[in-house]
Amino acid sequence: MEPTIVRYPIPGNEAGGLLHIYGDPKAAKNVVFYCGGWPDGVEPFTPLARRLAAPSAEGSDGCFVGITCWPGFDEASYLQSKFRGFRRRGFTFDEVTRCIREAAKQLFAEYYKASDGEERAKPQFTVIFHDFGVVTGLMFVNRSLEEECFTEHVPDRIVLLDILLGPHPKCRDKPRDIASYTPREKLVYLAYRGTNAASFTLMRYVSESVGLFVFGMLWSVVSLLGLGPLRPIDGMLLKQRRMNPFHMLYTFYPYHYLFRAMLGNTSRIDLAHAHLPLDLVRTPVLFLYGTEKNVMFHDHRSFAILEREERENKSNCRIVKVEGAGHWMYCQRPEVCEREIRDFLRSGINTDDESRSGNPQSKL
Repeated sequence: MEPTIVRYPIPGNEAGGLLHIYGDPKAAKNVVFYCGGWPDGVEPFTPLARRLAAPSAEGSDGCFVGITCWPGFDEASYLQSKFRGFRRRGFTFDEVTRCIREAAKQLFAEYYKASDGEERAKPQFTVIFHDFGVVTGLMFVNRSLEEECFTEHVPDRIVLLDILLGPHPKCRDKPRDIASYTPREKLVYLAYRGTNAASFTLMRYVSESVGLFVFGMLWSVVSLLGLGPLRPIDGMLLKQRRMNPFHMLYTFYPYHYLFRAMLGNTSRIDLAHAHLPLDLVRTPVLFLYGTEKNVMFHDHRSFAILEREERENKSNCRIVKVEGAGHWMYCQRPEVCEREIRDFLRSGINTDDESRSGNPQSKL
């Protein structure tokens, strides 16, 4: 199954965005949109996208699936145009959120193009996000829900892969005896994220060679102290990709903007809307995470909230632990991820007026 390739505008480049589309729009009743994070282009998710786009053995219809990535993360596009096509400073979280909006717009344009002007029922819209894609993805979702003019394509369901951000600021029932992250998790996060942020900053303001040299030195220290977040199951996968080292350095720009927001105390502005939705009945969340990691990448408060939602049957939210997989569980256990996502797509969605306006019993 070969993709339909669509280019869309990003800041500074009218054709810098890359969208790969799989599936038959005439037969599909579900539109699925994926955006990953560091350091992925569109290729890592492609095998699972093809599986979701094809009818399942159990008789489920195929989905209409679009895959995009952060600007400049597709290695072929980056090496071809580099800083002529992608800003040397990278892209802010807000800019990437708007890129996701544009990609989703293009995906729906391709979906409706196949109808030849005939009216058709509105498809269910499911978004899937991984790594830094979770940050900008949830920013897109929450802005779609809370700002009427932001987009006409409001997601119905959310699938989060291995990264789970904190609860909505207006959450009324947050677990009070659970910390967001453990002290060791915070130390590991600081070590590897700080290494990546510093390396990109030096690449941007000094030179690529200096940035790469410092990255090698700092990462050696992180590894020696046992502060790396990933285990060999993920390390082997990264080695197999054989990324161009200078392109890998460029893909560190989200870490640069993350630390800039933290150090400048502007997280509430730069990362506004990067949290779970408020109404989990209206927009349920499926969270899948791999067990083979040195630290978990989920906010423990949000994890407890989703567990409670599932246990008490308040919404269609679910948590799935994927054994024998790490950060890239959709590459390591694609059959499990496909099954869980398809089950989630089949789960009911409350579209009555009460749930859409927000049943107080179902809100966090």
